[in-house]
Amino acid sequence: MEKFTVEEFQSDFDNLLERVEGGESFIITSEGKEVVIMPAEDYDLIVDGIEEHDDLIRIHTDHEEGC
Repeated sequence: MEKFTVEEFQSDFDNLLERVEGGESFIITSEGKEVVIMPAEDYDLIVDGIEEHDDLIRIHTDHEEGC
């Protein structure tokens, strides 16, 4: 995944945002911190996967058996 500083992202904002809308994701860095900009569809897939994983953990751990 390509990385850009905030300043680099801002200077090429229209082009990079168009690339995100086309399906690409980028890491944006600022003062040692990183964030990811990605298409909403990709984010939804990640969140859905986490929620499903959480449910699997819950059904195997949230019970009184074996305590």
